[in-house]
Amino acid sequence: MAHEDYKEMLPARALSALDTADDVSLNEHLLTCAECRSELSEWEAVSSDLALTADPIEPSPAVRERILNQVREQKKSPVAPETSSRVVPFAAPKRNFGSTAASFALIAAGVVLAFLVGTTAFFWREKKLAEFELAKLKQQIEATQTEVKHQNEIFQFFTTPGAKVTELAGTSGAPGARATLAYDKTGRAMLLARGLPAAPTGKGYQLWFIVGNKPLPGHVFNTDESGSGTLNDQMPSPMSDKAIFAITMESSSGAQLPTGAILLRSEL
Repeated sequence: MAHEDYKEMLPARALSALDTADDVSLNEHLLTCAECRSELSEWEAVSSDLALTADPIEPSPAVRERILNQVREQKKSPVAPETSSRVVPFAAPKRNFGSTAASFALIAAGVVLAFLVGTTAFFWREKKLAEFELAKLKQQIEATQTEVKHQNEIFQFFTTPGAKVTELAGTSGAPGARATLAYDKTGRAMLLARGLPAAPTGKGYQLWFIVGNKPLPGHVFNTDESGSGTLNDQMPSPMSDKAIFAITMESSSGAQLPTGAILLRSEL
């Protein structure tokens, strides 16, 4: 991806609108590009100002239209008359004005009650649907925030003054894979791997610290659907600048000595 492509991502990053794959790719670019880091800071400042000046949005009139449509449908529903196999004539009762007015009042009250019940049921369904959608959206936002927070932690560690960064290239066993490992003076190490398929059940990728042809075991990690994986580890002491880092596939519980072929390794 070209430098200009990453620059076009910066406004979306400032608004937290990048998907996970683009956010990871941009973080990798920011590790080595001071110009983009500076421009990202400017976009984030603009994003903060916009959050304070945004006007509220009026609700949509769709709800009112849906209520009216429901009332119209209720009016269109015919009521089938009751039939009887036997008709018995009765003398017509004397018309009573007060009784008729009371009947009209009861009918009107029934219509109003039916309308209120229907409207209440409609709004109740709408409320439950909105609550469900809100909960789903909240989960998505929390998952995205967690992923972005994790990526930012990686970015901050990789750019910490004094941290050393080493690249691991894929061997013939994983020609398209690559990884970046950073470690500081305390021995804390962080690995970012890409291009590795998910390991089979019961298996995982294990990091190795090789000093003087002696492999020392690191932790085990796995990758996601995009082939990316991260690992936090602690380098064994003592370690020298001539150490080699390698990755093999081992049991998910790890191994004390490598049993699989080296898939990625660093150079001296």
